[in-house]
Amino acid sequence: MRATVLALAMLVLWSAPAAAEDDTDEQYLAVAMPAARSVAAEFAIPASVTAAQSILESAWGRSPLATGSGNYFGYKCKAPGDPGPIAVGCVEHPTTECTPDCHPTVGEFRVYASMTDSFRDYGRHLTTSPYYAAALPLAADPDAFITEVAKRYATDPSYAEKVIRLMRKHDLYRLDAPQ
Repeated sequence: MRATVLALAMLVLWSAPAAAEDDTDEQYLAVAMPAARSVAAEFAIPASVTAAQSILESAWGRSPLATGSGNYFGYKCKAPGDPGPIAVGCVEHPTTECTPDCHPTVGEFRVYASMTDSFRDYGRHLTTSPYYAAALPLAADPDAFITEVAKRYATDPSYAEKVIRLMRKHDLYRLDAPQ
């Protein structure tokens, strides 16, 4: 009997962090989904891609850049001290760049007043930068869209695959359906 109780207690303790993490992930999605849908409405960017990129870039909203600077997409400042038209400042932060070998470095990242501002800047950036012009006509196909965006968005050669995997695993495509 004591062995059964002990085994049950250990099972509960080992599964609690996973359950807590799942709850935290769902809490993040509950906040990020409306922001992603707003980006879709304003900028015609697939909400599924927006949500998945924010998950990947901010570690479900738990990264120091997200929690300390409201930056959910890893956007760097345009130039030292120039955060662009929506962000409110810049902050130095460690990062990893792959050019082509991955290595640690320090970058100057944008600081936002809110999650909404970070998501809006994402939409503004993708729709105004010539780097992503070829992706815009692909917005009806989220996988094709992120595959095209990833060519210029990140230095990680597996970036598009990671975003697509998140969209599939968490059924983020549901965010693209009309409400």
